[in-house]
Amino acid sequence: MAATKMEDGNAPTQDRVIARLLTDDIVEWRIPPGSWLREREIAARFGVSHAPVREAFRHLARIGLVKVVPWRGTYVIDIDEHAAIEVYELWKSLFGVVCRLAASEMTDRDGRELMHRLVEYKDVTQRTENTFEHIKVSNRIGRFIAKRSNAPLALELLDRVALLARWQHNVYTDSYIETHGNEAGRRSAVLYEELCRHIIARDGDAADFAARDLIGVTQESFGRALEEYKARHAKPKSGRRRAKAT
Repeated sequence: MAATKMEDGNAPTQDRVIARLLTDDIVEWRIPPGSWLREREIAARFGVSHAPVREAFRHLARIGLVKVVPWRGTYVIDIDEHAAIEVYELWKSLFGVVCRLAASEMTDRDGRELMHRLVEYKDVTQRTENTFEHIKVSNRIGRFIAKRSNAPLALELLDRVALLARWQHNVYTDSYIETHGNEAGRRSAVLYEELCRHIIARDGDAADFAARDLIGVTQESFGRALEEYKARHAKPKSGRRRAKAT
C-alpha cells in the first residue's frame, strides 16, 4: 500500500501517514512487542523511499512506542512492569487535572451530553463481558470530558498516555476475562457516574479524586492481567551443568 504524498498544506505528509498506520499496527499488536522494524521492509510496504520511513520512526519514538538504536535499527517497546506503572500514574494525574478543569469549564449542555454518554457506558457494562469494549466506551467519555476542559496541552498529553495504555491492554486475554468476569467494569460504571455528577455539580476537588479512583480500578485489573501475561511468557531458566566428580 503506497503512502500518497499530498500537496495540500493541511494534508498529512508521507512520514505522518506511515507513522499513523504503524501506530495502529503496534497498538493493536499486529506488530508484536519487541519486534524489529526494518526500514527497507517498511519502505517497500508503503512504496516510498527510506527518508519518510526514518522520519516516521522518529514520530513513533517521540510517542514512546519504539526505541531507535544507533547503527542497529528500530524496535517496538516490550511490556515492562515499571513503565506500565508509570503510564497509569501519569494517566491518573492527567485525568484528574482535566476533570477538575471540566468541572469549571463545562456548559450545562455539555453536562447533559456527558450524562447521555454515561448511560451508554453503563449499558455496555451490563450487556457484555468484553473488557476491550468497556475500555473503548470509557475512553470515549474520558476524551469528551478532556475536550470540554479547555486545556489543549493536557488533552494532548492525555492522548499520548492513553495511547500507551491502550497498547498495554493487549495483555488481557479471553481466558483472563472468563476467569475474572466483569467486576472491574461494574466498579468503573459506579465510579464514572460519581465522577460525572461531581463535574456537573462543579465540584472540582471531588471530580479530581473520583477520576484518579476510576483509573485506579483499571490499573488494578491490568496488574492482574500483566502478572498472567508475564507467567505465560516467562523464559525457562537454563540449568547449569554440574562438573563430574573425579
